[in-house]
Amino acid sequence: MPKTKTAKKTSTKKTPNKSDFIRSQPASLSGPEVVAKGKAAGIKFSSQLVYNVRGGSKATKAKAKKTPTTRSSAAIVKSPATISKADFVRAHASLSPKEIVAKGKAAGVRLTATYVYNVRGYDKTARKKKAAKKPTTGATTSRKAPAVSRPITTSSKAEMLLRAVAAEIGLGPAMEILSGERAMVRAVIGVG
Repeated sequence: MPKTKTAKKTSTKKTPNKSDFIRSQPASLSGPEVVAKGKAAGIKFSSQLVYNVRGGSKATKAKAKKTPTTRSSAAIVKSPATISKADFVRAHASLSPKEIVAKGKAAGVRLTATYVYNVRGYDKTARKKKAAKKPTTGATTSRKAPAVSRPITTSSKAEMLLRAVAAEIGLGPAMEILSGERAMVRAVIGVG
């Protein structure tokens, strides 16, 4: 009888996924302890992988729990556990501090009237600072002093002004003023 080849039995032992193995371990175990358990089960990995896997799953859980918060009246519908005290106060801006404290007590948020005043004061100061930083665009304030006419830019305008002054105060006094001004200019320049 001829010898027949017998098929080799290959053990295809499926090795568990390292990350799944790490996730299956209790969170109370440290990284090196999980590595030791993995080694005993025939799985090799580093403690860094343990920290990465555990950190990733925490981040995923935190991301799923995280919800956007708004500082408006829409925040009223949130449960007290997810809204801060300050946001609770801001959401009830139309109420008096006493009413907000009462409403907070009913919702399970412990507040005092002093806290309400502090939040409102902080918000008011922040708004003032923001408004002070904001540049004014096109908005002008009214002047307290009378408007100043534009300076004389041409000689013909200067002559017209001089004639108007001479006509107003008289030719004699206008000549005296001009000669006095001429003397002052000569003294300044040093011409005798």
